[in-house]
Amino acid sequence: MITRRIALGAGLAALGTPLVAAQAAAPFRGDQNAGWYRFRLGAFECTVVSDGQITLAPAHPTFGGTVATEAEVQAALRGAFLPADRVAAQINCLAVNTGREIVLLDAGLGPSPLFGPGAGTLATALRAAGIEPAQVDLVAFTHAHGDHAWGIADAAGRDVFPNARFAMTAADLEFWTAESGLSLPEPMRSLVAGTRDVVLPRRARFTTLAPNSEVAPGIRAIASPGHTAGHVSYHLESEGHRLLVLGDLANHHVLALARPDWPFGFDADPALASTTRRRILDMASTDRLQVLGYHFPFPGLGHVEARGQGFGFVPSPWRWG
Repeated sequence: MITRRIALGAGLAALGTPLVAAQAAAPFRGDQNAGWYRFRLGAFECTVVSDGQITLAPAHPTFGGTVATEAEVQAALRGAFLPADRVAAQINCLAVNTGREIVLLDAGLGPSPLFGPGAGTLATALRAAGIEPAQVDLVAFTHAHGDHAWGIADAAGRDVFPNARFAMTAADLEFWTAESGLSLPEPMRSLVAGTRDVVLPRRARFTTLAPNSEVAPGIRAIASPGHTAGHVSYHLESEGHRLLVLGDLANHHVLALARPDWPFGFDADPALASTTRRRILDMASTDRLQVLGYHFPFPGLGHVEARGQGFGFVPSPWRWG
């Protein structure tokens, strides 16, 4: 019987092409490129820089708690063509060159293995994007959790941003550096200890950030409590162009949006977090604000639309120029 392979081989032979076994030109690498994505927001030059990703497992009850069943959470993930047993959360930090200074919104997890491998790429991504960490003037935090704050120090405890000043709300700065937090049960004790390790040696460089105040011209903190007591999001505006940096207001592009009432395991006040989430997502949807999701698929830019019981995420097209 003449098979497709025999026929193809005969055709190649007729063309004078010898049949040889396929040879890979290079071995598998297994690594990934440094993640950065640049775009303009009016007069601002913005660069999303990736600190990699963390994995949250199991998906339930981390998402949904006692409000949703495991089957409901898994069905929502499968419906989005995602693994049902775990959630991969990207770490999307934003570097904003205002023309006067470089402001970094959140600093990633850094080298800590607390959430497993996959994080700690922020400094590499910044350099790949042409930004030296020493050029960062200000690091403004949405809150003090490790995957947002610990990246200001390297594995040896040295400064990653040696010339930067830091801004955080008083509520988060006080709670997450208090010695009394070391008496809390796990995992809170480890989270407090890790934040103390990176913040206290740099405490003199921290200023307290008042919600609804500007951290730099055109960059304003928006109170969005619930995930932590002092959690803020950031509203950027330049030349009429606007962007809302969510932080951990919504921790997943499917679960947190489709069901904003579902609690998230790391929310300090789940009821308040849910109320805040729905209120701000509704504002973003109504005002057609572009948003940046800290844990959304890289680069995390898109819009929020009202959908069903909650909202849906519509990614922004990648721009090449």
